[in-house]
Amino acid sequence: MTQHRYKLTIAYDGTAFHGWQAQDAPTGSLRTVQAVVREAIMHTIGQPVHVQGASRTDAGVHALGKVAHFDADTRIPVERLAMALNSRLPEDVEVRDACIVHDTFDATSDAIDKQYRYRLFTSQHRPLWLRSVVYHCWTPLSIEAMRAAAALLVGEHDFAAFAAAGHNRVSTVRRVHACTVEPADQELHIVVSGSGFLYNMVRIIAGTLVEVGRGRFEPGRILTMLAEARRELAGPTLGPQGLCLEWIKYPPYAPLTHTGGGL
Repeated sequence: MTQHRYKLTIAYDGTAFHGWQAQDAPTGSLRTVQAVVREAIMHTIGQPVHVQGASRTDAGVHALGKVAHFDADTRIPVERLAMALNSRLPEDVEVRDACIVHDTFDATSDAIDKQYRYRLFTSQHRPLWLRSVVYHCWTPLSIEAMRAAAALLVGEHDFAAFAAAGHNRVSTVRRVHACTVEPADQELHIVVSGSGFLYNMVRIIAGTLVEVGRGRFEPGRILTMLAEARRELAGPTLGPQGLCLEWIKYPPYAPLTHTGGGL
């Protein structure tokens, strides 16, 4: 058999996971998406693998289009691989798509664009049946003010004010391609796309825009946050449950073999 590199697109409900990244001992017993997917692959193809994923997600964060890759020499046809893996995965994880890619493909370093969506439930009533996927904001919000502030985040800036302590990045400069605020029934969605993000960056952006919506910050204060690059100037880090990684994009390439599915 010939070894191939496989690209997976994975969706998961992050509620019962301690994030994507597998934990080393002594915390190795923590349930993570990477570990669950790796175990399913190893049981399916009967060989050890290393599963590398793009964009680590924290505990409680969800995904619709997480991307990962691994190398293997399995006899399972690629068009049946997603189904085979899903038969061994728990109900809160699903492989949406599987394809064979060139052996130089890297799920992490090849990514050129990513989109996250943060869902705010804007009602005085509790989101009883949505509480694991939305953040409850019971005070009125000004969409116009939030949109004005969000527009100032677009472009290449130093986002140090929007990064959690311990981000361990040499540079805090990032490029945000788009940042919008979209109403959806009783919800407001903050949608952010960019080439890369710092630790908790989207959750801090969401917390900052909520403060603008409440009238606690003027929209123009975003410029001061970007210029002074101090975390204490920005808003709070909102909870993980409202955040979802929607998709990751890569440069155009032709998959060697494809399932025909996908997002």
